[in-house]
Amino acid sequence: MSNYLVILAGSPRGGIKTWKSLFKYVVDYLEADLAVLTTDNFIGKNLLFEKAKYIWSVKNFEDFSEYYRGEFSGNWENYFLSGKNTGLYESGMIHFAFKDIVLKKYIEIIKKYDFIIYSRFDQMYIDYHPKLSKNQIQILIPEGEDYFGLCDRHVAFNSELAEDIFNICGYIDSDQSLGNKSKYLNCEVTLLNQFKIFDLNKYVLRTKRLQFTTAIKNDKTNWRVPKYKIFLTNDLLIKYPDEFLNSLKNLIRKNGIPRAFIKHPILFLYFSYLVAREYLGKYIKNTSL
Repeated sequence: MSNYLVILAGSPRGGIKTWKSLFKYVVDYLEADLAVLTTDNFIGKNLLFEKAKYIWSVKNFEDFSEYYRGEFSGNWENYFLSGKNTGLYESGMIHFAFKDIVLKKYIEIIKKYDFIIYSRFDQMYIDYHPKLSKNQIQILIPEGEDYFGLCDRHVAFNSELAEDIFNICGYIDSDQSLGNKSKYLNCEVTLLNQFKIFDLNKYVLRTKRLQFTTAIKNDKTNWRVPKYKIFLTNDLLIKYPDEFLNSLKNLIRKNGIPRAFIKHPILFLYFSYLVAREYLGKYIKNTSL
């Protein structure tokens, strides 16, 4: 049995190129088992479902508040309504429900593993995932994309922390959640506050970002619409440009320019194009003042 379990939760977005990077730099590298958790309308045949050891599904609620009404009776509704138009209500309500489902239905499977990686389907990796240690309790979260809180797109941790980490809905439904006042209540702030309440911050280690969020042309989204198409690819889109730029910068720092280019020539060229465009934009603006 593997020491690692990689769990992908949400809608299976990102496409074949993205998923192949997951296997190369995460699943195969760590000799990990793979679990996929998605709504029942997405269950089918593709690379992920074929290679997954566990396929977990949940009802495709027309409105995910139905799930919360069946499971909770506290502050959850007022909490989510406090985060309308920040992504918390639109997207967080769904993603946090997936964590609750993992906690309530699959925690015994999770406890059989030493290490858990919980992520999205649409993360493209450009280098090998950092390993966790049995000798030190850690929560590894890539740097950046915090939005006044803590990045919630990818986390790796020792499995003994799983019950607290997946219990974000328990926090949201509690009296403590609305007591944590914030000027900007979003998914990232929610995660940061949950970690504070459950005393998880002491385990957090920020790692260099070597992954970014992707989409393909027909992917549906509940929040951010991707606009940047990587040229020389059929339909690969970047959802958050800063993620992409920071990932490539870290790859170049780690490997040097020649090796970074050899590893990912198309991504390197597109990175160079974006950097040049940003530089020229600033230069033209300064010279026109």
